[in-house]
Amino acid sequence: MEYYDQHLHTHFSYDSNADFEDYLTNYEGFVVTTEHFDLANPVTKTDDIPDYKAYSQTIDTLNRKYGNRVLKGIEIGYIASEKERILEYLTDKDYDLKLLSVHHNGSFDYLDDEVKEMDPAIVIPQYFAQLSEALDVVKADVFAHFDYGFRVFGLSVAEFQAYEALFLPILDKVIDKKLAFELNAKSAYLYNNLALYDYVIDLYQSRGGTLFSIGSDGHYLEHFRFHFDDLFALLRQKGVTELALYQNGQQIMVPLPNETRD
Repeated sequence: MEYYDQHLHTHFSYDSNADFEDYLTNYEGFVVTTEHFDLANPVTKTDDIPDYKAYSQTIDTLNRKYGNRVLKGIEIGYIASEKERILEYLTDKDYDLKLLSVHHNGSFDYLDDEVKEMDPAIVIPQYFAQLSEALDVVKADVFAHFDYGFRVFGLSVAEFQAYEALFLPILDKVIDKKLAFELNAKSAYLYNNLALYDYVIDLYQSRGGTLFSIGSDGHYLEHFRFHFDDLFALLRQKGVTELALYQNGQQIMVPLPNETRD
């Protein structure tokens, strides 16, 4: 089985206008979209909940047209104040792939301009505490963009190391709960955090982590499978030979590709 993009959005996410067919007509393999689920979203001032019925019906229609190549996914944005509602929403729904994220703290999204003026020494520990709690509460498949909460600060590896003692227990939880660690192409290449990913992959492996997932975090076609060749090459340098895929609630290990087939 060919490795496919495991972090992708369409118009079922509040911040994307992409259509499924944008991806399906430009790629011959499986397409899984991971639509945003963010309650109490301070960006939109509302609950951003993908319409599960419409989403499922759309996928059923597309699968008849495209030979069952479309998989169902969700990006679960955790916020403690909405814990019970998050769990209730997920109870009766089936997904091939569940990403776990923290995007906001109820007051602001971590990418908001106002965060740039805040003290990283306050923001980052709070963000890590949210990640830790999210891992305890939500059952998921992939731990997405570990750096989301401090992207705006543009941390160097040396600056990140000041928070490493707080981050290592999070990696241990990721490993203990058997989530795959995501290499997020947008973080690495658009937010210039490739050096952080390079460093944290080593940390993850040193703690015993072996499961990896790669996602573009694409919201439109131009970012679909973004820099996948480069991320494959990075993992090969780290001795990684397999990647984790998710279908029908099952983990599938596939060989690390030598190159993409776009």
